[in-house]
Amino acid sequence: MPRLADHDARRAEIVEALWRVLRREGIAGASVRGVAAEAGLSPTALRYYFPTQDALLQTAMVETVTSGAARVVPLLVEAVDRKGVERMLLELLPVEERQRADPETYLALAAHARSSPALAAISEETGAGIRRLARRAVGVLETSGELRPELDPEATAFCLDALLQGLIFQGCARPRLTSPEAIRRTLTAYLDQICG
Repeated sequence: MPRLADHDARRAEIVEALWRVLRREGIAGASVRGVAAEAGLSPTALRYYFPTQDALLQTAMVETVTSGAARVVPLLVEAVDRKGVERMLLELLPVEERQRADPETYLALAAHARSSPALAAISEETGAGIRRLARRAVGVLETSGELRPELDPEATAFCLDALLQGLIFQGCARPRLTSPEAIRRTLTAYLDQICG
């Protein structure tokens, strides 16, 4: 059992090293050699844990999504009204440093998905997950009676999904143009529009 724990801990350290490289240098710096150096390993030792660069990138992408979900899902379960929905959605958006790391890493990996079917599949499922999250948020507003009755819930959820994904991208790719305060204001304004 200790050997398995050591193996898992080392894999986690390597993934964290990859995250640091991605945030600092983007996908161009995420070579086996570059990540191995960041993790304090030889390339051969890194390949023991991740035989290919694609295997490393897949694991990092899944871990990034899992990390974000671990923060958001409990808030989704608790949300029963607009206040809970807004709290949950803000946890998804890059409004604080701890919330910025996951989407920044994810976006760097998603950019590489065009040349990797495995990463593309993870990216597609993640996008679908955010859409389901938006639909669930609109459902909470419907159930609480706060969603304006004339709105089509499906169309509203589609717009919310587009807003969320746009704010994530803008907040990470152009942080000087899209401040955390602007992200908060934009989300609040949209919720003001759809809630009675």
